[in-house]
Amino acid sequence: MPTSTETIERPGERGFTLVELMVVLAIMALAATAVVLTIPGEERTVRSEADRLAARLAAARDVAVIEGRSVSVSFAPSGYGFERRIEGGWQPLPGRAFERRDWPGGVRFVAGDGQTVTRILFDRIGTSPTPQAVVLAGGDAREVVRVSATGEVDRGQ
Repeated sequence: MPTSTETIERPGERGFTLVELMVVLAIMALAATAVVLTIPGEERTVRSEADRLAARLAAARDVAVIEGRSVSVSFAPSGYGFERRIEGGWQPLPGRAFERRDWPGGVRFVAGDGQTVTRILFDRIGTSPTPQAVVLAGGDAREVVRVSATGEVDRGQ
């Protein structure tokens, strides 16, 4: 006869039941689904990068007007950066919002005229003597950001 500190082991009472295993598998499936849905796809990445670029271009135009000096945005296959004209030379535009940005993985850039390197200028009154379209692509996704001669920044297909 076992004492009060000993337990009696019965056959079939070790391990997990089928119901317990199915509950664990269902929870893992839900977690995996949540992870897959939160991973940005190429289309979402290209769209968000185009939105970010349009906002930064509009902010650069506004800085040109506020400071009363030319601002440029230089594009290359690796990324883009902002500069302002001071005493006849180009200097990086200060501020975290205007730090050089590399294109995210999978996003390719081409200027509207097919060039892989280009520059957009905003003069001191906010107009652009270099109007053009910037095309961002990745996979099947394609987004266009346009800068008009009046300095308007537009995002569309």
